[in-house]
Amino acid sequence: MVWIMRGLVAIALALGLVILIVLLIGNIGAGGDGKEITALTVGSRTVTVAGHYETLSQESVADGVKIIVEGHEIMVTADQLSVDGAAQVLEPEENVTVAVSKNGAIKVTLDPEN
Repeated sequence: MVWIMRGLVAIALALGLVILIVLLIGNIGAGGDGKEITALTVGSRTVTVAGHYETLSQESVADGVKIIVEGHEIMVTADQLSVDGAAQVLEPEENVTVAVSKNGAIKVTLDPEN
């Protein structure tokens, strides 16, 4: 009877150790910096939104995509970029990268297609 109790205790300890290891492995991955990356395609152009943001919504419009990130409205069409109402003409080979800082400010850069 004693050997049955020792076996049950050994099984319980092994199970507890497995649970502890799984919890530790799960928490190691959660230590990131909270940076997110979202990539969208508009025609042959790639629009990348990267950084620290909590709210991001996208809406397909007739000739492009409208992205709202942290209250900033970004509209990308086949040949034009509009950020909070300020429009800019895009070259055909340019990709758009939107970087969002921790305080919610955005910086838009145009990168040549590789």
